[in-house]
Amino acid sequence: MRKNIPISNNAEQLKQSQLNFALPIDYEQLDALTHKQYSHNSLLSMLNDWNRFSHFCRTKHVSPLPASITAIRLFLEKESQQRKYATLRRYSLTIGLIHRLHALSDPTNHRQIHFTLAQLRQIKKGDATQATAFTRQHLSQLTQKLEHSDSIKDLRDLIIYHLMFECALKRGQLRAVELEHLIVSGYPTIQLMVNDHQYSLTPALTQLLHKWLSFIPSHHTYLLSRIDKYENLGDTQLDDSSIYRVFRRASELLRLPKHLQFSGQSSRIGATKDLYAQGYNLKQIQDFGRWMSPVMPAQYLEKYQLSDSEQMKFRQIKSWD
Repeated sequence: MRKNIPISNNAEQLKQSQLNFALPIDYEQLDALTHKQYSHNSLLSMLNDWNRFSHFCRTKHVSPLPASITAIRLFLEKESQQRKYATLRRYSLTIGLIHRLHALSDPTNHRQIHFTLAQLRQIKKGDATQATAFTRQHLSQLTQKLEHSDSIKDLRDLIIYHLMFECALKRGQLRAVELEHLIVSGYPTIQLMVNDHQYSLTPALTQLLHKWLSFIPSHHTYLLSRIDKYENLGDTQLDDSSIYRVFRRASELLRLPKHLQFSGQSSRIGATKDLYAQGYNLKQIQDFGRWMSPVMPAQYLEKYQLSDSEQMKFRQIKSWD
């Protein structure tokens, strides 16, 4: 969803910011420009994108802000030699955003950039690789390895694997689960509320949660939290990096080759495929996973033509400069 970020009307402030953004910028500068409306990981990606583009412009002795159409086209063509289309598209979005936030016209909306991206999309068609699915078999294997451990970290990680698979959770949804979202109606039944959806958890996960709840102090808000190297339970919620490391650990425990290692999306992909194998149709899977459209579940099921056709419904028709 597009952010509604206010744009400064202070001419001197904007001019100074343009000068700053022509040089390598840091995280705090970009966070301030975007009024702290992006997540940590999104901001890191945008920071890397812009610094890469501004470095390219400095090597060509041209301005990155405002940037010329030719500079952006040459940058995208150069990066296409080693980047996937999705990355090139993200570069374009970042460049456009930085211009708009400096009250400049968006050069990526020019027809020449649209044509360049369309051409690169055709050339690189099929280069996108989907993350490895985290399957029910993977979950079973991890349960066997960790369920009898005395480590509180092993217990927490196993709960994460179960929760994200059983409820098709996004990382942000997992982070946001609070103790009050659990409905404990007597052992061994536990339900989880995710927005307005209620999920009945499996007996295996219910048993793990009852054990976990016995460790959590009463003042904690979030169900899951960070754990230090001494296995002390913190009171701050997990972040995306923590969840990434939990799934990277799963890859290591299962001895997966590097090209098949899990990502934060793996459990959501695996849940989608598992539901489909159980006989759920696309609409039911969409509802279960709380997607606003069938685009992503269709993508996860490798129904690419259907996914593309659904995406067309959400594309806005914009006038080109």
